[in-house]
Amino acid sequence: MQGLAFLILLFCSVFVHAAGVRSPRLRPSPYFGSISGIKYSDLKDLGKHNYDFFLGEKNPLVYTAKAGYIDIGHLRESADRARYLFEICNENIVKGNREFSYKVIEQAVYQVMIEYPDNWHQLSDTERRAASREVSIDLGQYFAQQSTIWHEIVTWYGYSSVGLLSEQPSSFSWEDTYSDLLGTKLAAMVLRENSKSYNEAMTEIIARELTKLGPQSPKIARKATDRIKGQWYSGRYPFLKMKKRNFDVGIDDGAISPFRVPGILSDTPEAVCVLPPMDSLSKYGFEMNLKMRPKESQKKQVLKIIYPKKKGVVLQPDIHFPIIIDHIRQEAIRKVGWNVDKPSLDNTASSEVAFSKVN
Repeated sequence: MQGLAFLILLFCSVFVHAAGVRSPRLRPSPYFGSISGIKYSDLKDLGKHNYDFFLGEKNPLVYTAKAGYIDIGHLRESADRARYLFEICNENIVKGNREFSYKVIEQAVYQVMIEYPDNWHQLSDTERRAASREVSIDLGQYFAQQSTIWHEIVTWYGYSSVGLLSEQPSSFSWEDTYSDLLGTKLAAMVLRENSKSYNEAMTEIIARELTKLGPQSPKIARKATDRIKGQWYSGRYPFLKMKKRNFDVGIDDGAISPFRVPGILSDTPEAVCVLPPMDSLSKYGFEMNLKMRPKESQKKQVLKIIYPKKKGVVLQPDIHFPIIIDHIRQEAIRKVGWNVDKPSLDNTASSEVAFSKVN
């Protein structure tokens, strides 16, 4: 069953396309492989980033001193979402389209409405293209993060990317939202630098930026996991039971705080992941509105949170996602307990794991 799920996942990731631009492909969660053991790695064994196909990539978990677990598959996929949405935004803004829609990986359809600056048609073609690229990088990063948040929301209610096994056990798992936002930021860096091929630049920037977070060896990652086993999770996929979730998507303070395992390099300052400021829109005088229509079979459960007494089919992510996530958090608290979203252990007073070096 697990092998069949992976093959279907692979098929979908290769052959899904959208309006002339190849859509980003799925990366299987490391929890799909947890029956044989979750794969960990250091930066020397991540392979090469590949937007179009899986060959050459490795997508394990990496444990870092400053940000805890980083899911490399989530990071790569969210980066590719940002690149894909940048291309869609740039194509439409260059053409002067005021409305356009897109899908990413899930079935939800997003509708974008753009208000252009008053002097847009007075600018030269070169000036418009430069402004369009800058604005589209910001929009692509923002839209990508919203799509990854939606993925976490809909999987909470049982959505599966491959249609066989529910992804609910990994919904809002402690590394997901941080890894997702980090991936969108790395894609934006690559697009701004625009000096090498996307795959080559992503391969380099992943290693460069993760180095800043203090990546640890697979041995240390396994020690961290041994420390949380039974307290943050129990069992193995597909019978995995998650006891901790990270519902932080940066909405309250503009940054996502990492889940770090207590007692594992706890004295190292944490590295929060800051949301993009979207400065280019105000710089050039653009205004944007984003709405979405859920199409997944779980849509009724989500829409009911926003429209409890009437029928509604449209969500506005910046307004409705915080309400939905708080509702899910309360559900998790009722199921697991008040500290479900706290990166704590019962034995936090136990001795610090000793290491000779932090990168």
